[in-house]
Amino acid sequence: MPRPATDLRQRILLAARQAFAARGVDATPLRAIAKAAGTTIGMIYYYYPTKDELYFAIVDEVYARVLEAFSALSPDPEEAPRSLRDRLLSLLRQLGALSVEDRQVVGIVLREITMSAVRRQWLLARFARGHIPLVVGAVARAQQSGELRSDLHPAVVVLATGALSALSTLLLEHAPIPGLPRGEARIADTLELLFSGIAGPKGRAGAASTSAEPAVTSAEPATTSAEPTVTSAEPATPGSGALGSAAPST
Repeated sequence: MPRPATDLRQRILLAARQAFAARGVDATPLRAIAKAAGTTIGMIYYYYPTKDELYFAIVDEVYARVLEAFSALSPDPEEAPRSLRDRLLSLLRQLGALSVEDRQVVGIVLREITMSAVRRQWLLARFARGHIPLVVGAVARAQQSGELRSDLHPAVVVLATGALSALSTLLLEHAPIPGLPRGEARIADTLELLFSGIAGPKGRAGAASTSAEPAVTSAEPATTSAEPTVTSAEPATPGSGALGSAAPST
């Protein structure tokens, strides 16, 4: 049977998103969502047979827009070659432009991925089909071209890139941190940190001197026996010795 052509589905999603953000998924009763959406629990089940499916629908709606931003990492055959740094600049700008509502869903995802094994498994599977291959591919191409260090495992580089990018653009936007750069300034700092690291001149010099330290060897001198060799002081007697008898012939 076709579903009725109303805005009820969107009202349910909106009510659920606000409730999940305030209480968490497990602590939110469907009755509260139905009341906020102006409908019944039966209509919620009509669209979403389980609460988890309702949660997945909320995430997927926002994740589709996030994936559009990550498409900046994919090479376009019709465009001139671009560095990974330039592509990340485009990505961070688009992530930074997400709406307050979309950021709210990002917060729900980060909380629920640690709260429910079922939701975590679904999210990881969804990400494996979504932005993760885009980031892995971009990092691999940058390592092959020499833009990124090739001596680091790609998984470590992907993790560092993703974590720092998400933290900078999605989680720190309204953080009450005095002097925190905003907008383009924070994006520029993020890219500088990714590509140049956090070590200053003294830190880099210290790392270089540590790697150049000689191997430590034992300075203890070898010990030798100081006892003199004891020899016999008795004179040799005629007829004895290694040569046998020395008696004169007559």
